[in-house]
Amino acid sequence: MKFGIIGNPVAHSLSPRLFAEAYPGSGHSYDIIEEPDFEKAYAKFLAGYDAVNVTMPFKELAYYKCKPGSDAVRTIKAVNILKKTSAGQVLGFNSDYLGVRNILEAEDAAGSPLLVVGCGGAAKAAAVAAVDAGFKVSITNRSYEKCHAFVRHCDLDLELLEIDKVDVGRFSHIIYCVPTAIAQLQDWNFSGKTVLEANYAAPCLKDKTLSEGGRYIDGKVWLKAQADTGFNIMLQ
Repeated sequence: MKFGIIGNPVAHSLSPRLFAEAYPGSGHSYDIIEEPDFEKAYAKFLAGYDAVNVTMPFKELAYYKCKPGSDAVRTIKAVNILKKTSAGQVLGFNSDYLGVRNILEAEDAAGSPLLVVGCGGAAKAAAVAAVDAGFKVSITNRSYEKCHAFVRHCDLDLELLEIDKVDVGRFSHIIYCVPTAIAQLQDWNFSGKTVLEANYAAPCLKDKTLSEGGRYIDGKVWLKAQADTGFNIMLQ
């Protein structure tokens, strides 16, 4: 079987290495498919691959090319796995959701207040996972309108906050899904908080979180958690 990952940029991805470590000697290939145009990347998937992981900035675009593989995917409206079936369909799955849910359930902190920062595919998956794991979830984003549209359509118990009015002191857990540092971070203090950051390639919160006495969960933990479930889906 032939697998890969599509996105842009994606050359830095650790997914090929994780796949090789998980399935040594399997005979399956796993390629990096770096393509700035989503339609071209999707065409390469259709032409030569059984399944692909999908990363930034294509997760939301990929949703509209597939049949959702779960109710969570329908809510998130973003996928990070596209998989062909024997009947010729393309199914979409979201192992970001599954990975984050596993991480949060291991925290054994259901009922705690949690803030998701961002509203891209990974952030939406994290928000839905946090709700399903029993947290009291708020979400904020630089684009209030995009966040409002998500909260309106998802029919979940999510509190929408304007990013300039966020009181970080309210939250025990923060999931940061913006790929770069935002201006508001300089005023946020992470003392006593658990911070999970999605960006493992160029994290911007690790030093600040640890220096202020917070607990930091590296994006590689998220990557590994979603890979464990995602590769199983791709191989089924």
